Amino acid sequence: MKRLNISLTTTGSLQKAIEEIESYKNSIKTKAEIFIDRLLDLGIEVAKSSSGEYTGLIAYTSMKFVDEFDCIGILIAKDRAKIISEWFKGGQLVSAEVSPILMAEFGSGWFAEVLFAVEGVGQGTFPGQIHAFDENGWSWTTPNGVRHHSMGTKPTHPMHNASIALINNVMTIATEVFGNG
Repeated sequence: MKRLNISLTTTGSLQKAIEEIESYKNSIKTKAEIFIDRLLDLGIEVAKSSSGEYTGLIAYTSMKFVDEFDCIGILIAKDRAKIISEWFKGGQLVSAEVSPILMAEFGSGWFAEVLFAVEGVGQGTFPGQIHAFDENGWSWTTPNGVRHHSMGTKPTHPMHNASIALINNVMTIATEVFGNG
């Protein structure tokens, strides 16, 4: 905000200062919304570019809440569809539902990587798994008879990368939107 010069001897000087302060106050709300929009756009862009093999299976959106006192933005990642993984086990066809966002964020098997403690994700948490800690990985046969081998899925951390990008850019974006003063 610029410095206000108020002359107590000049008629209208105080009124002009009041008007400038009101104008500045009104601009803060608009700037806060622009600031949140810029952060959310950056977060979505980084998350999308970090989706790896699950690009297209994850929808990234945002929500913004604005009232008289607050402007809040939330970045959201949501599965577009679940992946149904099917294989033969003991001569029977079995299946499991897999979440693309959880696979992208945390990985699976030997390559699972937990950057922070989240209950129910990481190496050894896939439903019914028995080979997650096997250094040689595991093999399975699909319903159409194709044999596969895996060591797991390496995570690409889309939401984690988005949060790091926001942390690294928040001051730059704030300065661009609100200015230096």
